Amino acid sequence: MSKTEPRTLSGFMELLPNEQILFNQIKETIEDTYKRFGFLPLDTPIIELSEVLLAKAGGETEQQIYRFNKGDKDLSLRFDLTVPLSKYVAKNYGNLSFPFRRYQIGKVYRGERTQKGRFREFYQCDIDIIGDEELDLINDAELPSVIYTIFKNLGFNNFTIRVNNRKILNGLFESLGQKDNSVEVLRIIDKIDKIGKEAVKEELNKLGVLEEAITNIINFIEIEGNSEEKILKLKQLGIQNETFIKGVEELEYVIKNMKLFGIPEQNFKVDLTIARGLDYYTGTVYETFLNDYRELRKCLLRWQI
Repeated sequence: MSKTEPRTLSGFMELLPNEQILFNQIKETIEDTYKRFGFLPLDTPIIELSEVLLAKAGGETEQQIYRFNKGDKDLSLRFDLTVPLSKYVAKNYGNLSFPFRRYQIGKVYRGERTQKGRFREFYQCDIDIIGDEELDLINDAELPSVIYTIFKNLGFNNFTIRVNNRKILNGLFESLGQKDNSVEVLRIIDKIDKIGKEAVKEELNKLGVLEEAITNIINFIEIEGNSEEKILKLKQLGIQNETFIKGVEELEYVIKNMKLFGIPEQNFKVDLTIARGLDYYTGTVYETFLNDYRELRKCLLRWQI
């Protein structure tokens, strides 16, 4: 009988005991910070009905889902913690107190190409504030303070929380006659840090976006300056689109209150390339970069559903 070689699937992580101890310390630091900010713990199943998960997936994410059949059930491994949360809130709406502040730390699965810093099985550390109908925008300024506190507690100083608002981008696309393509354009722009500007132009061209519109989009996301200067330049563009104007107002409010929450200006900036690829992101979005370890980008996000 031939021997079976012990091996682990590519993209799945196993740690040695000393590494696992360090991992647990990091996880506990994040969890303790969540608790101090008043978030409650929640756990959801790793396996969900495919029709539930796919309701809010799309593009590359849908292609990356681990999907299989068991009996007459079409099942999938969760690709993030957000869609299961939405299902949980809808299912338990009558038993929850709002605003509902929850945190969850758990494994998720994506069948993507493995590379340095990217795995097929990995942990997400998630916080959300769920409102009943309207949710005060001040929450969008509070969550970056959680992000800031976590990274400081982990011993990092040189990091940047990059902030944007999806309404700004959606409003821009509407003004350029690209409303029908907005979701795909956002997904392409969100990859600019990975694939570069020229590749983004090429993908936009393949999508059917006109050359003039592509130029306007690239010029827009390359607006320079500090946070206040970028917001001023956005206002000076004179784009008379209700969605765009609302997004700029929201971004200005969030930036102002991030300062009031005690986040130093050297640790955040407005970045108009931050878009996020899924269509359930509709408002403020963030990504946090460890500036000394760019390959270890850490994403923490905020949106309004």
